[in-house]
Amino acid sequence: MAKQSMGDAQATIKLTVYNWWGEPNSPPEHLKTKRQLGSLGLKPVQPVGVIHTLKYDCYLYDPNDIASAQPKRKCSPAQLAALERGRKKSHFKKLYREYSADFWIEYDRINAVNWAREQLKNPNLLILDIETTGLKKTAHIIEIAIINGKGETLLNSLCQPVGHWTIDPGAIAIHGIQSEQLSEAPSFGDLYSTIKLLLKDSFVLIYGSQLDNQVLETGCKLCEQPALQYQSDCLMLWYSQWRGDWSSYHGDYRWQALGGGHRALADCQTALTRLQEIADDSSEFQYPIDLVQAAEDAGVELAATPDY
Repeated sequence: MAKQSMGDAQATIKLTVYNWWGEPNSPPEHLKTKRQLGSLGLKPVQPVGVIHTLKYDCYLYDPNDIASAQPKRKCSPAQLAALERGRKKSHFKKLYREYSADFWIEYDRINAVNWAREQLKNPNLLILDIETTGLKKTAHIIEIAIINGKGETLLNSLCQPVGHWTIDPGAIAIHGIQSEQLSEAPSFGDLYSTIKLLLKDSFVLIYGSQLDNQVLETGCKLCEQPALQYQSDCLMLWYSQWRGDWSSYHGDYRWQALGGGHRALADCQTALTRLQEIADDSSEFQYPIDLVQAAEDAGVELAATPDY
């Protein structure tokens, strides 16, 4: 026997036709739509009224008439538990999709940790920092410091520029070095041999290496000496990668301030602290806390190293 449709039901039971709410002949307050029945814990059985619209017919039910609306069957404890498990798994899947798009940032953090650990194992590791007369590559060096991977000071000296020079007020505001402090300091040329010997066969980390390397090259030219030969890497870029503050606008990690004392030796020591901070971090993949909680709630075991 074919199942009776709503149209067939209308043919069998005469429905009262109403206009939309707020208009003349609107339905009485006690009649409810399917959605309104649901909020009352009832299910529709047989409509008693209808509102015709251009797109659909809105059927109305009488919650006080058992022939029109009846209480919904309550779920069993097992069914309720199954529904809850389903909701938790759905929530977990949604979170996982959102977070998985950025898993590569976590892998970048792990790469930075492994890199930092390798640097600290290197017996030839040095950390160098300079203070200058300005913030351009043509600036003069007025202080230089070099430490090793153990934090031991190998060089810490003010440096008197040659030729015509002044210290920009902006630079003084950063490092606090005044021109009169340099009157008895050695020149970069005087320090050149010491610096060259220290950098030979060493691997040099510099926080913000691009500018410092350019200024060192300028210093060699000013004292008419060959460019210093050394291998270097930028600790600032690695530290920024480890922090993981990605900028979609720049397509790169946002640079992180060193947070040092803005004097050469203090900045070397702070740079070593930053390197150690990276190396001390976990090299295991770390999921966001709320994703871990969602996985536990859903009974899902997260992979140790997920694909992305």
